[in-house]
Amino acid sequence: MKTWVALAVGTGLLLSGQAVDAKADKKETKWKLVWSDEFQAKQLDRTKWTYDTGNWIKDANGQPVSPGWGNNEKQYYTTKRDNSFIRDGKLVIKAKQEKTTDDLGTYDYTSAKLKTKGLFSKTYGRYEIKAKLPTGKGLWPAFWMLPEQDKYGAWAASGEIDVMEAWGSQPDKVAGTIHYGENWPNNKYTGKDYHFPDGQRIDQWHTYAVEWEPGELRWYVDGNLYQTQNDWYSKGLNAATNYSYPAPFDQNFYLVMNLAVGGWFDGEVDATTKFPAEMEVDYVRVYDLKNRAYREPIEPTYENVTLPDGAKQPIEGNLVYDTTYEQPVTMITGNQSFDPLYWNYVTLPDFGGKGSLAIIEKEGQRMADVTIDQPGSQTYSHQLIQNLSLAQGGRYQVSFDASSTADRKMMVKVGGGAERGYTKYSNEQSIALTPSVKRHMFTFDMAAETDLAARLEFNLGLEKAGVQIGNVRVEQIPRGVIDEDATKPALPDGNLVYNGTFDQGAMDRLTYWHFDGSKRTTGSVDPESRDFRYEGHGQKTTARLTQKGLQLEAGHAYQLRFTAGAKKAKSLQVKITGAQDQLKQTTVPLTKQATTVDIPFTATQTADDNQLVFDFSGQAGKISLNDVELIDVTPVPVDPSPLKNGSFANGLTSWSSYVHYDAQAAIEAVNEAARIQIGAEGQEPWSVLLEQGNLSLAKGKTYELSFTASSTVPRPIEVTVENASYTRYFSQVEPITATPKTYSYTFTMGQADTGALKFLMGRAEGSPFAAHDVTIDDVNLKVKE
Repeated sequence: MKTWVALAVGTGLLLSGQAVDAKADKKETKWKLVWSDEFQAKQLDRTKWTYDTGNWIKDANGQPVSPGWGNNEKQYYTTKRDNSFIRDGKLVIKAKQEKTTDDLGTYDYTSAKLKTKGLFSKTYGRYEIKAKLPTGKGLWPAFWMLPEQDKYGAWAASGEIDVMEAWGSQPDKVAGTIHYGENWPNNKYTGKDYHFPDGQRIDQWHTYAVEWEPGELRWYVDGNLYQTQNDWYSKGLNAATNYSYPAPFDQNFYLVMNLAVGGWFDGEVDATTKFPAEMEVDYVRVYDLKNRAYREPIEPTYENVTLPDGAKQPIEGNLVYDTTYEQPVTMITGNQSFDPLYWNYVTLPDFGGKGSLAIIEKEGQRMADVTIDQPGSQTYSHQLIQNLSLAQGGRYQVSFDASSTADRKMMVKVGGGAERGYTKYSNEQSIALTPSVKRHMFTFDMAAETDLAARLEFNLGLEKAGVQIGNVRVEQIPRGVIDEDATKPALPDGNLVYNGTFDQGAMDRLTYWHFDGSKRTTGSVDPESRDFRYEGHGQKTTARLTQKGLQLEAGHAYQLRFTAGAKKAKSLQVKITGAQDQLKQTTVPLTKQATTVDIPFTATQTADDNQLVFDFSGQAGKISLNDVELIDVTPVPVDPSPLKNGSFANGLTSWSSYVHYDAQAAIEAVNEAARIQIGAEGQEPWSVLLEQGNLSLAKGKTYELSFTASSTVPRPIEVTVENASYTRYFSQVEPITATPKTYSYTFTMGQADTGALKFLMGRAEGSPFAAHDVTIDDVNLKVKE
């Protein structure tokens, strides 16, 4: 049968499937096979598959970033025929219990991970695998897809499609999931499990498939549709708003098959897990639609959602009860039950947090005052929690007043409880606190299924300064239209123009822009090239593309930059105007080849309602426009010593810390030095972290970095300087011992950026270590004279 299907690739073989689009033909949807591997050869076809090897995620320069593929996986992937081979017309991926070593560590298992990156990738279609999967605790077989290029940013902003992944310890089900949102750790995911009928399991042959169309993904097991997804988003680090739907799922993805051992998904193997374990694959097939066009994507629309009966309903719009702390706060120190309606203060012994809570009056309002005796090893060593009911599809606004006894940070999030795997519904918000009471606010969209016992968490651990919290509100708000003409603060990369790449906002990709033209003109964004296209017929036309709300400051120097090209049209006019012209109207000559245009100018007045105007009037022909930037290039004084409190004379002021849940550590200032008491270093280098962020680093400057460090148990630590997207400007691993030693380095910035100095004290070569203390002191970062 497989041979017959393979021959049919070139003959127009059609696979029938159920019609899924009401607007499409009512006749049966049919699919045409366009790529497959039937595994009929004696060896793996290396024109179709390549391998990932090792155990570590590495950056673009080949430098190790995270072990266990970022998931705490224990296997080492190889290209050996012992781990992946063809047997009786089927691909076998074999996980073996055997030790192997490389320059980054020693591993107890080997397996294989196959992918089509660089060989085959596709946008849309039906992706199908017929497979028999192994069972056993800690086994994690999967068939999934990743973007050929990270078009929208690092994982998961550019997306991931999990066609099938299975828990070896739960052979009665599989899962299908999409990952999307922003760069980690502000990624999101949604998915659903498929439960097999009685008597069926993953260790029997089944067919797993996803059908992917613009704006819709559908998952099948043995032809049974079990979930449909059409609500997702992608947002870049320097983007003004989300990329236009259906990003990120509108680009080429490649295929991945692997069998992992261990990891967060199914946990560690145990004595019942049998090795070797085999994932068998009968075929992998990719289809294209044959008898109809792909559906047109339909941008999700939202209305205020309604909570079901039995939910904790809002009172005067607020989902938080007892905002003035009239009810007793429940103290949770062990296995006590949470109060489902009111506040809970949680300090669990496992995480080393000790403290107390009182209700005080501060600046005219009642606030919960948390005194921290021992900060503990995690942000969640101290928690103020209230359960909420949240409905899928709702947009929620969280707001609260907060202060602290000394400058510090706290982490706030909304997420699920243990039964939801503590998944995040909102981003993890790092909130800077001062002794003055300030109002804080953030919003999030509830993409997950309705949760009647979601958790609003104020995570107060790791730092000793006390915290006061009051006037807490969680309210459903409309998913309203963006105010496109509002004043626009500079984006994180300094650009004062929003959506200058014409790929954000509404599906017309013109959010923040206004096109006004006469009858014989058109202006739109090309869906493929993502550039703005003007077309005019006749020289008496009028047409302008405008963005409002630009902020300029008198006397500051600015650089306007964009790319433009033309067919027949000769030029365009550009100006920036407000109460008076900031950039006088300038004629820009155009050529067929799109070129970059730079226009420097100095602002004449301070105003936040300026307009950038591209004027195409009188131009017959076509003009393309893209990559519009407006940057303040006024020279700013270079901070010669951007790092503050490197002597720790002021405790941990200006410093922050992080302890992942797989580690145990307490970080505090002792005798004017940072002391990191590590009970368990976790599974990642960043599982125990001390850092100072907000370091203004100047382009072209060489910096000198130095510090003194020691450890009661000899071990290496990793030191990095990196930006918010984890681009590293400096990285070094140093062995430290019980004898304090001073370490010194230099590095040169290739660009201006805001960076963070990080000391990574989690898992490293030689782990695990015994309980130990690391001491860091006399940290200096300064411009080299």
